[in-house]
Amino acid sequence: KNNMSRNNTIYRERQNFLTWRLYLLLISVFTSGLYSGWYNIDTLKQADSLKDISWGLIVSVLICLLILLTRLHSRLDTEGIHVRFSPFMWKDKTWRWEDISEVYVKKYSPWEYGGWGYRLSGAGTAYSTKGNYGIQLVLKKRGRRILIGTQNPEEIKRVLTQFKLKDDATKN
Repeated sequence: KNNMSRNNTIYRERQNFLTWRLYLLLISVFTSGLYSGWYNIDTLKQADSLKDISWGLIVSVLICLLILLTRLHSRLDTEGIHVRFSPFMWKDKTWRWEDISEVYVKKYSPWEYGGWGYRLSGAGTAYSTKGNYGIQLVLKKRGRRILIGTQNPEEIKRVLTQFKLKDDATKN
């Protein structure tokens, strides 16, 4: 079933959190950490200071790796809309077309959802990495709202229009 839906892919997008601002922030944090360690080389002779600096470096590296490895995968196919937010979600989350009452491209503020990432808020559930455009889903069941970030809003609009035309033609 998954192989069949992958062969019928209409649109696929892969995103990450990386922007020039984030690169700049990561470089400055890393550089300041190195400078701090080098500047305080005399205090490194004390065992506690070495342990504190080591834990700080380990945590910093792990946070940087997490940011660098996080990916949002979205896919539209004949089955529905699929999303996976690795490394947090190992399997695709799928919303079938027949379970969606509305789907459209929405310009949004990340603060509606409490920032970027996987978010649960009063506005609904959001999967986003950067930017301010997303695929807005309104589900038939309880009117739940899902927002999936996109970096290609015009392409998504085109794909959704084509899919809607195909769907209308099969109903007639």
